[in-house]
Amino acid sequence: MTSTLTLAERLGSLTDAELHDLIDSRALGRSRAEDFFDLADALLEPYSVQRALSPLDRPTLATLAAVIDAGGTADADQVAKHLAAWGDADASASDADARLDALVAAFLAERTSPQVALYPGIASRFEAWLEGDGLSGARLAASGKPAALASVPDVERRFVDRLAAERAFVAAGAVAEFVYELEREPARELQKGGLALPDTRRLATALGIEPLQVATVHWFARGTGLVAREGSVWLPTTDAEAWASLSTPGRWARLAATWLESVPEDIRPLMVERAHAAWGDALRGYARWRYPAADATLDRRVDEVEDHAEFLGITARTAPSTAGVTLLTRGPDAAADVVRAAFPSEVDRVYVQNDLSIVAPGPLVPSLDARLRTLADVEGTGLAASFRVSPSSLHRAIAAGETARSLREFIGAISLTGLPQPVAYLIDEAAARYGRVRVRSAASGSVVHSTDDQLLRTIGVDQTLSALALRNETDGTLSSRFPIDVVYWALVDAHYAVVAEDAEGRQLRVRRRLGHPEPHDDTDDAADLVARLRTAATTDGDGAAAWLHRQLESAVRSRTVVTVTVALPDGREHDYTLEPTGLGGGRLRGRDRASDIERTLPVSSIRAVRTQ
Repeated sequence: MTSTLTLAERLGSLTDAELHDLIDSRALGRSRAEDFFDLADALLEPYSVQRALSPLDRPTLATLAAVIDAGGTADADQVAKHLAAWGDADASASDADARLDALVAAFLAERTSPQVALYPGIASRFEAWLEGDGLSGARLAASGKPAALASVPDVERRFVDRLAAERAFVAAGAVAEFVYELEREPARELQKGGLALPDTRRLATALGIEPLQVATVHWFARGTGLVAREGSVWLPTTDAEAWASLSTPGRWARLAATWLESVPEDIRPLMVERAHAAWGDALRGYARWRYPAADATLDRRVDEVEDHAEFLGITARTAPSTAGVTLLTRGPDAAADVVRAAFPSEVDRVYVQNDLSIVAPGPLVPSLDARLRTLADVEGTGLAASFRVSPSSLHRAIAAGETARSLREFIGAISLTGLPQPVAYLIDEAAARYGRVRVRSAASGSVVHSTDDQLLRTIGVDQTLSALALRNETDGTLSSRFPIDVVYWALVDAHYAVVAEDAEGRQLRVRRRLGHPEPHDDTDDAADLVARLRTAATTDGDGAAAWLHRQLESAVRSRTVVTVTVALPDGREHDYTLEPTGLGGGRLRGRDRASDIERTLPVSSIRAVRTQ
């Protein structure tokens, strides 16, 4: 027989992780529960029961209706017979047993082997939902399945795959460009959520996409761990560099894995089942049929998953691509092999021209693209990217560790047109001028110095550097209260050939600030509740006494047969199996099942309570 007591005992036996997941799934983190009895009561509230029903599919709900029809307790054979009587021609005892396990896992019932028994109140709340939605056990069990979604014809799949491959390639490039752009200039997060509008417009222009798509790119970059919010701005993470070094199919595979992990557990089986058919309205209709107890967010969740799938080329015009089907059935690595064959070939050679521009004749190998960005400014992205070499871009490369010789050798090796004289001249000039401005740390911030007094005076009055609040010092240097990395990158962005150095004058490599994931929503209500429950159920002090008393109260209220362990005067312990009838005055009264006599036991001598 189930009761609040048996449910509370089951809750107490869960691990912290299991308890946390249950509390989180039922949205009970802010519950006022002080012990496992309070939590058991909360789990049986109508709102909580409805949340438990929401992710259950139609066959499992039909199974629940069959258990109720059988009186609240049933085994797999009984359930199968009920389902067959209601029109489920495929009903079997093994299927019924698996669905009974699902009811137990949802904390709507518990095993009383070989049967399953519902917890108190579940039947009435389930029947109220059935009546409200005009359903019944028979209607849930009868097939009535929506017409199968039409499979995508082979002739159409060729066009689907072509369009999906284009989208996949563009998506991988857009996320990469998003990360590069945040490295150049972070994006601000609004208090209400989402990127600030000016940053959204800037990013959309840089990525060559519509402003509305920036949020999708941000979602993928954030989910893959490529960017993180630090304070109020978004920055690339240390993982972004490793991701950027991957091939384009490898980058896509990581993004596809992010999408796959984000698909809710109740939606993913539907997509796998319909992997060879168009999704869209038909998939939403099928989801509503499959999960009749789901709330109004079901359509929204399906739409969000589909929107991300369209952007990444998992689908094209709602039809799953071959790569998408492979992703759903075999995983990201196998899907990467599919897109690799469909992606355009990447090039490792470029045209370096006299006007200081660098033009790629096709999509660049990612490693080559990454290095070119350190020595040239991006002017165009896409299948034929273009760059332009400038004094500031070369200074940036030298600051990152390049030399005039390494730049000459690299450009000469990748150029289909050799090393043009204007480019060679600019490299030599940049190397010669590099280091005329130097910045080092100081006790109160940073110090900027130079052997060129006129250049230093120019920096001191440069309005683009006003935020640094540079001050003229008596020794001919400029000081700022900001740390060295802030001052250094402000000077770089203002196109000064600056070197960062330590106190001994040795050159330092200063990287732009990286983002580190922050626990912005660091209040874990479910974890706090778990900790409170464990404290209440402690094995010593008043907590244990209160827990024992609640167990006895619940057993008396529900007439649940319990076994109590009693400490005898001689130090021994003895178990009594009782059907409790009353609790008061510090004593428990009940009929002893073994001897069929009424017993009265002092509560102070009871050491443990177990249900039968």
